[in-house]
Amino acid sequence: DVRSFTAFSLTLFLTILTSLIDLVSFSLILYSIQPQLFGAIAIYALFGTVTTTAIGKKLVGLNYNKLQKEADFRYSLVRIRDNAESIAFYAGEDIENKEVNKRLERVIDNRREIIIAQRNLDFFTNSYYYFVQILPLWVVAPRYFSGDIQLGAV
Repeated sequence: DVRSFTAFSLTLFLTILTSLIDLVSFSLILYSIQPQLFGAIAIYALFGTVTTTAIGKKLVGLNYNKLQKEADFRYSLVRIRDNAESIAFYAGEDIENKEVNKRLERVIDNRREIIIAQRNLDFFTNSYYYFVQILPLWVVAPRYFSGDIQLGAV
Protein backbone atom coordinates (compact mmCIF):
# COMPACT_ATOMS: atom_id res chain seq x y z
CA ASP A 1 0.00 0.00 0.00
CA VAL A 2 2.77 2.43 0.88
CA ARG A 3 4.66 1.58 -2.30
CA SER A 4 1.62 2.11 -4.56
CA PHE A 5 0.80 5.38 -2.77
CA THR A 6 4.32 6.74 -3.16
CA ALA A 7 4.55 5.55 -6.78
CA PHE A 8 1.24 7.23 -7.62
CA SER A 9 2.24 10.42 -5.75
CA LEU A 10 5.59 10.57 -7.54
CA THR A 11 3.97 10.00 -10.93
CA LEU A 12 1.38 12.68 -10.24
CA PHE A 13 4.04 15.15 -9.09
CA LEU A 14 6.24 14.52 -12.15
CA THR A 15 3.26 14.83 -14.50
CA ILE A 16 2.25 18.16 -12.96
CA LEU A 17 5.83 19.44 -13.02
CA THR A 18 6.33 18.42 -16.65
CA SER A 19 3.02 20.00 -17.65
CA LEU A 20 3.91 23.26 -15.90
CA ILE A 21 7.32 23.39 -17.58
CA ASP A 22 5.71 22.74 -20.98
CA LEU A 23 3.05 25.37 -20.33
CA VAL A 24 5.54 28.06 -19.35
CA SER A 25 8.04 27.32 -22.13
CA PHE A 26 5.48 27.09 -24.93
CA SER A 27 3.64 30.15 -23.62
CA LEU A 28 6.85 32.18 -23.71
CA ILE A 29 7.65 30.96 -27.21
CA LEU A 30 4.15 31.72 -28.51
CA TYR A 31 4.11 35.11 -26.81
CA SER A 32 7.45 36.04 -28.39
CA ILE A 33 6.22 35.03 -31.85
CA GLN A 34 2.61 36.24 -31.77
CA PRO A 35 1.42 38.06 -28.59
CA GLN A 36 -2.06 38.57 -30.02
CA LEU A 37 -2.50 34.83 -30.61
CA PHE A 38 -1.20 34.05 -27.11
CA GLY A 39 -3.80 36.40 -25.60
CA ALA A 40 -6.61 34.90 -27.68
CA ILE A 41 -5.66 31.37 -26.70
CA ALA A 42 -5.38 32.29 -23.01
CA ILE A 43 -8.84 33.90 -23.08
CA TYR A 44 -10.21 30.91 -25.00
CA ALA A 45 -8.78 28.47 -22.43
CA LEU A 46 -10.21 30.51 -19.56
CA PHE A 47 -13.62 30.64 -21.25
CA GLY A 48 -13.55 26.87 -21.84
CA THR A 49 -12.57 26.11 -18.27
CA VAL A 50 -15.22 28.34 -16.73
CA THR A 51 -17.98 27.16 -19.06
CA THR A 52 -17.13 23.47 -18.68
CA THR A 53 -17.09 23.86 -14.91
CA ALA A 54 -20.44 25.64 -14.94
CA ILE A 55 -22.09 23.05 -17.19
CA GLY A 56 -20.52 20.02 -15.48
CA LYS A 57 -21.14 21.26 -11.94
CA LYS A 58 -24.61 19.73 -11.97
CA LEU A 59 -23.18 16.27 -12.67
CA VAL A 60 -21.45 16.09 -9.28
CA GLY A 61 -24.72 16.32 -7.38
CA LEU A 62 -26.56 14.09 -9.82
CA ASN A 63 -23.95 11.33 -9.54
CA TYR A 64 -24.06 11.58 -5.74
CA ASN A 65 -27.86 11.33 -5.87
CA LYS A 66 -27.55 8.38 -8.25
CA LEU A 67 -25.67 6.38 -5.64
CA GLN A 68 -28.13 7.30 -2.93
CA LYS A 69 -31.25 6.60 -4.99
CA GLU A 70 -29.93 3.29 -6.27
CA ALA A 71 -29.02 2.26 -2.71
CA ASP A 72 -32.54 3.16 -1.53
CA PHE A 73 -34.02 1.09 -4.34
CA ARG A 74 -31.82 -1.91 -3.56
CA TYR A 75 -32.62 -1.60 0.13
CA SER A 76 -36.35 -1.68 -0.58
CA LEU A 77 -35.93 -4.83 -2.68
CA VAL A 78 -33.89 -6.55 0.02
CA ARG A 79 -36.40 -5.49 2.68
CA ILE A 80 -39.24 -6.98 0.63
CA ARG A 81 -37.31 -10.22 0.18
CA ASP A 82 -36.54 -10.44 3.90
CA ASN A 83 -40.12 -9.64 4.91
CA ALA A 84 -41.98 -11.41 2.11
CA GLU A 85 -43.89 -13.66 4.47
CA SER A 86 -45.17 -10.78 6.62
CA ILE A 87 -46.06 -8.70 3.58
CA ALA A 88 -48.05 -11.58 2.12
CA PHE A 89 -49.75 -12.36 5.44
CA TYR A 90 -50.94 -8.76 5.91
CA ALA A 91 -51.76 -8.33 2.17
CA GLY A 92 -49.30 -5.46 1.79
CA GLU A 93 -48.27 -6.27 -1.75
CA ASP A 94 -49.92 -3.17 -3.23
CA ILE A 95 -48.31 -0.83 -0.71
CA GLU A 96 -44.87 -2.39 -1.20
CA ASN A 97 -45.31 -2.38 -4.97
CA LYS A 98 -46.11 1.34 -4.92
CA GLU A 99 -43.09 2.06 -2.73
CA VAL A 100 -40.73 0.06 -4.96
CA ASN A 101 -42.14 1.71 -8.09
CA LYS A 102 -41.72 5.15 -6.52
CA ARG A 103 -38.07 4.43 -5.72
CA LEU A 104 -37.48 2.96 -9.18
CA GLU A 105 -39.02 6.09 -10.72
CA ARG A 106 -36.58 8.23 -8.70
CA VAL A 107 -33.66 6.19 -10.04
CA ILE A 108 -34.94 6.54 -13.62
CA ASP A 109 -35.58 10.28 -13.27
CA ASN A 110 -32.11 10.84 -11.85
CA ARG A 111 -30.55 8.81 -14.66
CA ARG A 112 -32.50 10.88 -17.19
CA GLU A 113 -31.14 14.09 -15.66
CA ILE A 114 -27.59 12.67 -15.76
CA ILE A 115 -27.99 11.83 -19.45
CA ILE A 116 -29.26 15.35 -20.23
CA ALA A 117 -26.46 17.04 -18.26
CA GLN A 118 -23.83 14.79 -19.85
CA ARG A 119 -25.27 15.50 -23.31
CA ASN A 120 -25.05 19.25 -22.71
CA LEU A 121 -21.48 18.94 -21.48
CA ASP A 122 -20.53 16.79 -24.48
CA PHE A 123 -22.11 19.26 -26.92
CA PHE A 124 -20.03 22.07 -25.45
CA THR A 125 -16.75 20.15 -25.21
CA ASN A 126 -17.02 18.80 -28.76
CA SER A 127 -17.75 22.27 -30.11
CA TYR A 128 -14.92 23.68 -28.02
CA TYR A 129 -12.41 21.16 -29.39
CA TYR A 130 -13.40 21.80 -33.01
CA PHE A 131 -13.33 25.57 -32.64
CA VAL A 132 -9.77 25.50 -31.27
CA GLN A 133 -8.60 24.53 -34.76
CA ILE A 134 -10.21 27.64 -36.25
CA LEU A 135 -9.21 30.14 -33.54
CA PRO A 136 -5.53 30.62 -34.55
CA LEU A 137 -6.49 31.16 -38.18
CA TRP A 138 -9.17 33.64 -37.17
CA VAL A 139 -6.70 35.63 -35.05
CA VAL A 140 -3.77 35.57 -37.48
CA ALA A 141 -5.68 35.90 -40.79
CA PRO A 142 -6.18 39.71 -40.66
CA ARG A 143 -2.42 40.26 -40.23
CA TYR A 144 -1.65 37.81 -43.05
CA PHE A 145 -4.07 39.43 -45.49
CA SER A 146 -2.79 42.91 -44.66
CA GLY A 147 0.73 41.72 -45.47
CA ASP A 148 2.17 42.17 -41.95
CA ILE A 149 3.28 38.52 -41.70
CA GLN A 150 4.30 35.85 -44.20
CA LEU A 151 2.64 32.46 -44.62
CA GLY A 152 5.17 30.49 -42.53
CA ALA A 153 5.74 33.12 -39.82
CA VAL A 154 3.58 31.39 -37.23
